[in-house]
Amino acid sequence: MADGLKSSFDLAMERLAKRGEGIAALSSEQKEAMAEMASRTKAKIAEIEILYGKKIEEARAAGDAEKADKTEEEKRFEIKKLRDREESERARIRK
Repeated sequence: MADGLKSSFDLAMERLAKRGEGIAALSSEQKEAMAEMASRTKAKIAEIEILYGKKIEEARAAGDAEKADKTEEEKRFEIKKLRDREESERARIRK
C-alpha cells in the first residue's frame, strides 16, 4: 500500500516506527524458545483438560452439579494461570 489508502494498523505501525517503538524482529533463538514454550504450554493444557475432564464427568455422573461446577472453575483457573505464565515468559524472551 505504498501510495493508496492505509489501514489503521498500517498508520499505527508507522507512528510507532517514527517513535522507535516498532515491532522488533525476533532472532532465531527467540523464535525457537517461543515455539518450544508454546508447545509445552499446549501439552500442559491438554493434560489439565484430560485430568479435570475426568473429575467433572465423575461429579456429573454422581449427580453432584455443584462439585462439577467447582471443578470446571478450577480447570479454567489452571489454564488461565498457564496462559498468563506463557505470556510473561514471551515478554521476557522478547527483551
